[in-house]
Amino acid sequence: MKLWWVANVFWLIIFSLLAIVIGTRQVDGAGGVQTPEIRIITFIIIGVPFVFILIIQLIWFYFVRKRIRRS
Repeated sequence: MKLWWVANVFWLIIFSLLAIVIGTRQVDGAGGVQTPEIRIITFIIIGVPFVFILIIQLIWFYFVRKRIRRS
């Protein structure tokens, strides 16, 4: 169960750091100016994989809790 919490904290930190970088940068790596529309699109792009990871984490949590209850 501790591994599950460690994994969640890891993903939360990664997502938070990426969100801070995207929210505060004025120009991206290619030299394009960051407008609010482009920032929203970028948040969606990083959000989709994290939703996928969240679904995997919830499934993992379900099976871990089920296993602990049997013990």
